[in-house]
Amino acid sequence: MIYNHPDFDHHHEIHVHDDPETGLKAIIAIHRAWNKPSVGGCRMRDYRSDDAALTDVLRLSRGMSYKSVMAGLDFGGAKAVILGVPEHRARNAVLKAMARFLNRLEGRYITGIDVGISTEDVKFMGRYTAHIAGTGPLPPEELTAQGVHAALKASAKHRFGSADLSGLTVSILGLGKVGMRLAGLVLSDGGRVFGADISPDAVESASRRGVTIVPVDQAHRQSCEIFAPCALGGILNPVTIPELNCAIVAGAANNQLADLEDAAALAQRDILYAPDYIANAGGLITLAMEYDRQPESWARSKVAALGDTLEMIFQRADAEDGNPSAAAERIAARRIADLSSERSLAA
Repeated sequence: MIYNHPDFDHHHEIHVHDDPETGLKAIIAIHRAWNKPSVGGCRMRDYRSDDAALTDVLRLSRGMSYKSVMAGLDFGGAKAVILGVPEHRARNAVLKAMARFLNRLEGRYITGIDVGISTEDVKFMGRYTAHIAGTGPLPPEELTAQGVHAALKASAKHRFGSADLSGLTVSILGLGKVGMRLAGLVLSDGGRVFGADISPDAVESASRRGVTIVPVDQAHRQSCEIFAPCALGGILNPVTIPELNCAIVAGAANNQLADLEDAAALAQRDILYAPDYIANAGGLITLAMEYDRQPESWARSKVAALGDTLEMIFQRADAEDGNPSAAAERIAARRIADLSSERSLAA
């Protein structure tokens, strides 16, 4: 039963869709729902199994709830995954079917870009559903990168006593839209950047900008001050954590920890970890700006405040068990419980 799944965490809704006509196989998971719609991107991947897709969507949707409350927002957390990447000629049919799947939830879930889904894909789905966001003039990846940049600076200040990144080395795993922007920000600060990606085009582009390219399986092993995971999750695990050669981990990837217990292993190695759902909240803040019709200045101030939130987490961890992930989990869980209680009382 799904109720016994280790990542179930009392999800409010889980919807599975199979469309034989287009080949769409998708899952939407709504972790929590409060006064506003539940939000989270739509991911398209070739999953190794249906169970892997379910685990991914459950963990990602839970992370969106945590991301929302730690950014001071009141959207619920949700996520969608599309199982398999269709051939180019079939892509639009699959996206159209996904849009119709979204319509079945009648606005309880709003989605946007994620791994495998571009802004152009979301705009296409927007022809068939109103339940999307992230297609405005300010791309979500811009504020996401700026939020991670704020996380790097807050982490550096806590660990080294200064938020100045000049002279520091950052190793970035994943040179997509967010990772490439983050590399540019660090280089502009006077920092040195190692970078790795499976895409030859991304590697070539990053190299032209001054990034030192390393193999994908070596990015986390580089001698550096900061390791920034900006690709898929699970990079911090019992195999990779002993191989880290850094003082800080702060990046844009969701679910960087393969398991929450892996945060303790980082703490034992005295590696400062910036919880991913705080560092990468810029995309959600962009969506909130669009949905609530807030000015861009509001969104940028929210992103800048992520660094202050991390400093609060680091100080709390120092006073408790030295584990920033555990400190953030306790704070976020309490905020989620409070919001859920308020919703129950208002019902």
